[in-house]
Amino acid sequence: MNGGKTIHKTSKKYCKKVVIQPQFDIQMANVLEFGIKQFGARIAYDFYKKVMSQIIILPTMPHIHPKNRFIESTEKKVFRNILVEKYAILYSVTTRIIRIITIYHTAINPKTITSFAK
Repeated sequence: MNGGKTIHKTSKKYCKKVVIQPQFDIQMANVLEFGIKQFGARIAYDFYKKVMSQIIILPTMPHIHPKNRFIESTEKKVFRNILVEKYAILYSVTTRIIRIITIYHTAINPKTITSFAK
């Protein structure tokens, strides 16, 4: 996990900087811990690789994933979801930055999802 640090920097106009929020790191650790207990380390690690492979492509294709339907986007900030198995990775896209906010199980209460944007 990354602890709020940038994972991608570039001066190319078509790329954006990706910043991982501490909340994502905390929740990802919880998801992995659950996965290890329930399914074993290999399956949990495979899940982690799937998540990170989707995050890695965001600098060049930030709009590839659908908008989050519970959080209202604005002209300046769009909230999107990466769907991996039964989990969603919430991220926001602005002119220059992609912010990875959190990961959550898709069965959670939509009111909880809206609180992530605050």
